[in-house]
Amino acid sequence: MKKIVIVGATTGIGRSLAELYAQKGFTLTLTGRRLNLLKEIQEKYPENAIHICQMDVADTEGSRKLMDEIAENMGGIDICVINAGIGYPKANYEQEIETVDINARGFLALAHWSYQFFKKQNYGHLVGVSSLASLRGSPNNPEYHATKAFMKSYLEGLRLKSLKKYSKIYVTDIRPGFVDTPMTKQNKGMFWVASSEKAANQIYDAIESKKGVAYITKRWGILAFVMKNLPNWLYAKFF
Repeated sequence: MKKIVIVGATTGIGRSLAELYAQKGFTLTLTGRRLNLLKEIQEKYPENAIHICQMDVADTEGSRKLMDEIAENMGGIDICVINAGIGYPKANYEQEIETVDINARGFLALAHWSYQFFKKQNYGHLVGVSSLASLRGSPNNPEYHATKAFMKSYLEGLRLKSLKKYSKIYVTDIRPGFVDTPMTKQNKGMFWVASSEKAANQIYDAIESKKGVAYITKRWGILAFVMKNLPNWLYAKFF
């Protein structure tokens, strides 16, 4: 049975994906800042091998050391899902810095660790949950879109490196649109909103299929094409 690490499993997509993997009997290590929420999942599936670990991805050195411990305790890792992230509708300077620390620096530390670990192990699957926001900037929350664009580009680079050198390492970029999570409840005017359970099922399928890029839900692939091709004046008006 595969050994899976999910970083950012306390709520939303990460929690729903964790519960889906638990229902299928996988060995899991779940991380997040709120240990009590991780304990809820562990207690819900007492028959499963579910380990929990408190992690603040903004503490880059601390998170990498924790990953060393997780890998040793699990006896290897087959899939690492990096789902931790934050966003504000109208961020001040301090919140913009926090967004960069978690979504960019925190992600990089974990993605780099995972890829190097998979190289030593000679196989593995790195999954990063970026966003549809990775495709273009935003006049409303530019820092969030910028960090997601960083994730998108970094994952693409690792995927290309794997195609060139490491055929047994897979890299998947998950790009959700609007999903009903605690973070998105602050957004106004959302449409095509999917439940976190539906999103988790499509993410599971994308991982199993070893897709390079997956829009969640699938219909967001249509809007992705539109977003990438709209002229700036029109994009700024609607987005």
